[in-house]
Amino acid sequence: MKHTAARSIALLLLLTACADEPQKLMGPARPAMQVSSAPARSTVCAAYARALERAQARAAARPGVAGLLHHVNALSAVITDACR
Repeated sequence: MKHTAARSIALLLLLTACADEPQKLMGPARPAMQVSSAPARSTVCAAYARALERAQARAAARPGVAGLLHHVNALSAVITDACR
């Protein structure tokens, strides 16, 4: 008798838990991203642009160093991806 009652309660709890559907949270609508052709004016982008100029100057002064060219390419990719 005890096992039947315990099983019935467990089955009831299981069915109740499975029947609940999570509610979707609805917040305010987000505005659409606006893409402009103007260059980004953030301080991070400006810092990366200055670092790119310095890296290009170093790479031009020492053309045989592959690491400098890799650094220039990496900075260019970051600026292209994040700042334009």
